[in-house]
Amino acid sequence: MNTADKALGREEPEWSTPFWERGDSSADERSQSVSSSSVQATPASGQLRTNLAIVGASDYLYRELDNAAADYGFRLIPRAELRDALVNTPACDDTTSADCAEALAAYPGSRLVVTVEDGSSVTILDAASGARWGTTELTSGKQGEELLELASQRADIAPWAMKAFRADDGRLYLSAGRANGLEAGDELAIHEPGTLVRSPNGQPITWRKGERVGTLRIGELFGSDLASLVPVDGQRPTPEHDLILVKD
Repeated sequence: MNTADKALGREEPEWSTPFWERGDSSADERSQSVSSSSVQATPASGQLRTNLAIVGASDYLYRELDNAAADYGFRLIPRAELRDALVNTPACDDTTSADCAEALAAYPGSRLVVTVEDGSSVTILDAASGARWGTTELTSGKQGEELLELASQRADIAPWAMKAFRADDGRLYLSAGRANGLEAGDELAIHEPGTLVRSPNGQPITWRKGERVGTLRIGELFGSDLASLVPVDGQRPTPEHDLILVKD
């Protein structure tokens, strides 16, 4: 069983057992694929959804999260897309590391990386602010709602922010689109890396964005979660820059 399957909470297939003895294979397939309704639905005009990478959740918990994510302002990164990213990102051998969160921020565009271990232990990292919180135990009977409420509290430390990436065609892209509430023509301010502010006991409490150094415009939208970026003025973005939506 590979590292990505373990991280995504998948069970090892029974390859030694004939498929006709494994039970309802179609039900198993549906359970494993877990369609992402939070990806398909488009938010109301003016609303933004934050990308959430969920690692290690059981299929049951993932479905619970997926069904309620939009209500909390989140969009779950599809499991297949996240699995591919984890496999091809050496820094994500440890998904609770800051290096992993930083690597996933540009593609597939996760703002928060949420790792679930042992069914109820949750670690959250924020790629925008660089904040990492200690492990939290889920204790209620509604773990999905409890986790989303916790993620919402963590995300409040900083505004909606993304990272750009340059693809092999030389163009700039953003791992966000219609599913996040973006439209062609929207403008994003390019900011230097911000500053994480901590309390006396070391807890992250807020984040101050860095100096604005340029502007980008959303060009084409591809599918539900990808957009091309067109430079408008100032500096060109690097993976370290924060992109924040310019509000009218």
